[in-house]
Amino acid sequence: MSAFDAATCPTCSRGGRDVQSLPRCERRSDSRRSGRDVRLFPVGFLWGAATSAHQVEGDNCGNDWWRFEALPGTIAHGDVSGPACRHYEWFDRDFALAAGDGHNAHRFSLEWSRIEPARGRFDVTQVAHYHAVLASLRRHRLAPIVTLHHFTNPLWIADHGGWESRETVDRYCDYVRFCAREFGGEVDWWCTVNEPEVYAFRGWSEGVWPPARRDDSAALAVIANQLEAHGRAYRILHEEDRIDADGDGKAALVGFAKHHPQLEPARPWFPLDVLRAHLERRVFNDAVEEAAITGVVDLFIPGARRIRRRVPELAGSLDYLGLNYYTRWKVRMLGPEPHVARPGARLTDLRWEIHPQGFEQALVRVGRLGVPILVTENGFADASDSFRSHALVEYLFHMERAMARGVPVLGYLHWSLLDNFEWADGYGPRFGLYRIDFANPERPRTRTRSADLYASIVRANAIDDQVLADVGLAL
Repeated sequence: MSAFDAATCPTCSRGGRDVQSLPRCERRSDSRRSGRDVRLFPVGFLWGAATSAHQVEGDNCGNDWWRFEALPGTIAHGDVSGPACRHYEWFDRDFALAAGDGHNAHRFSLEWSRIEPARGRFDVTQVAHYHAVLASLRRHRLAPIVTLHHFTNPLWIADHGGWESRETVDRYCDYVRFCAREFGGEVDWWCTVNEPEVYAFRGWSEGVWPPARRDDSAALAVIANQLEAHGRAYRILHEEDRIDADGDGKAALVGFAKHHPQLEPARPWFPLDVLRAHLERRVFNDAVEEAAITGVVDLFIPGARRIRRRVPELAGSLDYLGLNYYTRWKVRMLGPEPHVARPGARLTDLRWEIHPQGFEQALVRVGRLGVPILVTENGFADASDSFRSHALVEYLFHMERAMARGVPVLGYLHWSLLDNFEWADGYGPRFGLYRIDFANPERPRTRTRSADLYASIVRANAIDDQVLADVGLAL
C-alpha cells in the first residue's frame, strides 16, 4: 500500500483503528447524480473555517502583540487589534453562522495569555470561557480543532527570552499539559503550533512582527525550539488526553499547521535565482516538515549558524499535517523584492498570486510524507468579494484532483470565517466569508456571496456543474 493509500477520513476510524492503517475513502466523478458532473468528497470530510484568538476575540491585552501594536509604525494604517471582531462576546452567534452554512468543523486558538496570565497561575474565569466556547461548538455540531499557539505569547514569556530560549519550550509544555487535562474531554483535534517558520522569519529575520529582531541565526533557533515544543507536546497530549470526545475511537489527533508556499526561481535560467529558491524551499518547507517525521532538526541559511538537533520526541509526531496554502512566489536573488508574483498573474488584494495549480502541487508534495493532511488554512484577501468565489472553486477543484491522485486529505478549513486583524497588515486585508464593519462599534456581520457558494459545496459535499456555472468556470 502506498503512502497516499494509508489514510482516510475520520469517520472511517471507528473501533479505534489507527488512522494510518485505514484504506483510502472512495472518491469518484459521478455523472449520474441529477444529470450533473459531480466531484464527490469522502463521507465524513471535514468542512469549516478557521480563526485565531488575537485576530478575532478582542481586548487581548496581556500578550506581546498587544504591546507591539502600540509602537509607532508597526501596523499598517496605524491599526491596533482593539476590540477586533468582538468574537470573545459573540462566539455563539458566529458558530451559528458557520453551522447554518453546513460546516461540520471549526479551527480556533486558545489564547495562552488569557489562560495563564502569570507563570503557573491559571485564570479560572478564562478557562470557563473556553469551556463555554467548546460547549457552543458542540451544540452547533462543529468539531473543534484547537490551536495551542498561534503567534501570540504572554508577556511573562516574551520578557524572559521568548522562543529564542529553550526554557520557553518547558513553559509551553506546562501550558499544553494543563490544556490537555482541562479540555481533553471536549477536544480530539489538537494543533500544537501554527506556522513556526512564518512566526520565526517575520519576527526574527524580517523584523516586522514582535520582537522585531533582524537576526537569521535567532530565527533558526526559534524554528528549532517550536519544533521541539511540538514533539514534546505531541507526547503530552497523547499521554493526558485519553477521552474520545466524539466517539470515533480516537482520543487525540495531533499535528501542527505548516505554511507551504510554492517557491520557484523568477528566472529559471539564472543560477542565483535557482539557488535561492532551492535554499528557501529547503529551510522554509522541507526541513520543517521532515523534522516531524525523522526527529532531526536540520536548519541552514547562508550567513546564519546552522542548527542540527536530534529530538527523539519529534520523530513520528504527526497524526496529521495541517497545510496552510495561499500562493506561489517567484524568488529573486538580486533586486529590491526577493519574492514577486509572476508578471500578469491574477492577484489578491495583498498582491499574492492566485495559483490553484500550486495548491495541488503542494498537497502532492506534502502527501509524500506519508501522513494524512488537513487543510488548516486557505483563503483570499478580497475586500470587494469579486473574485473569491471563482478562486475558491478553482482551489477546491485542484484539491479534489490531488485526492484523486491518492493524497489523503481529511478536510478543508477556509481562512477565515470573519474579516479580522491581519497582523502587521492591520484591518486592510479582508479574508472573511462574513464581512465585518470595523467602523461600527457593534461589529455587525454581513454575509458574502462567497459564503453562499462555499455553503452550497459543503452541503453537497461535492463540486458539481451548477457550482462551476455559478462562478463562470468550465474545469
